[in-house]
Amino acid sequence: MPRCTVCVVDDNVETAALLCEGLQSHNYDAVAVHSGNEALALCAKQHIDLVLLDVCLPDIDGYEVCQSLKRSTETEEIPVIFVTVKGGPTDVIRGFEMGAADYITKPYNLPIVMVRVDAVLQKKNVHDKLRSEQGILLENSYTDQLTGLRNRRYLLERLQEEVEKAHRYNYPVSCAVFDVDQVRPLDEELGPVSLDDLLVEVAMTLRNYSRTYDVIARYDGALFAAILPHLPLKEACRYATKIMGEVGSTTFSDPNFPTEASMSAGLVACQNGSARGAEYVLGEAMRGLLQAKSTRDERLVARNLSPDA
Repeated sequence: MPRCTVCVVDDNVETAALLCEGLQSHNYDAVAVHSGNEALALCAKQHIDLVLLDVCLPDIDGYEVCQSLKRSTETEEIPVIFVTVKGGPTDVIRGFEMGAADYITKPYNLPIVMVRVDAVLQKKNVHDKLRSEQGILLENSYTDQLTGLRNRRYLLERLQEEVEKAHRYNYPVSCAVFDVDQVRPLDEELGPVSLDDLLVEVAMTLRNYSRTYDVIARYDGALFAAILPHLPLKEACRYATKIMGEVGSTTFSDPNFPTEASMSAGLVACQNGSARGAEYVLGEAMRGLLQAKSTRDERLVARNLSPDA
């Protein structure tokens, strides 16, 4: 079994070295960095299993480092333990609000630190194993069998998670809903391609032009939806326009039944608590879709959700 790698972030070189020695004596690989930006760069390019993080750093403080890690889909699963002299109640509360797994104040007892490290990493290993096992079981229940995209159930669960994280870590998340609302055969005698074949190709277009961490789902019938973490309204509109353009310019595949299709879309973006939850966000995106479908000139209706929504 590969050894876990722990990143120690402390501007005091001697303190960082002491923690690294302790970790190595407990069969962990350890690497020390001495600033917040160094920590973020390391976690972005190297596999890190745990971060021991001081608050007082020379560039950005540990709270900001933790928040940045949790904002990124690439590093959000890395557990963070604060190890710092800032041990007041408000400091500890703030640390946990930022997403920390534990909070240790200096001066500390090194063996106790190792016990806390062991506990957090054991919990992470159990969580990873359960997630892997459950992932196999849940795959079918979360997958649309026709298109291979995620289904409505998965969409709502993940949208709730992303809205909550957008509020906690103050980053934008957008939600788009697409409807295949016009299908036209290029040969009236042959008629259009089958709806199932058309929907499969639309799903392929959505996959091809979405990021790996976007959540793409078939919501119902010819309705598709996308959750777009870290994407503000303007960029989300570019994404939606691209999808609609690609679908509109495609002659769907079966050569015996050449077909053109077009889409309408509703889109909303929220940040920092500007939505009540998944049902509300999705409902507002649906409202935009209905508005788009009711107008001839505007196929996309998009808006930001207000902070007090």
